[in-house]
Amino acid sequence: MGKDRKVLSSDHARALIKQAIGMIFGDTKVEAEATTEIVAIKARHATTKTKLDQPRRPTRS
Repeated sequence: MGKDRKVLSSDHARALIKQAIGMIFGDTKVEAEATTEIVAIKARHATTKTKLDQPRRPTRS
């Protein structure tokens, strides 16, 4: 788990909670659904462009 996001979106947090509930209650169907949602969210995040490409203003000395 190298460079993941530092802040989770509400969709990502919900999918992680859903996955944990599936694990706790042994419901493999719910766990699998949540896992696919998490993968889709991470893929969507990886393909979106970040604002870091914009040049930063120089700091004052």
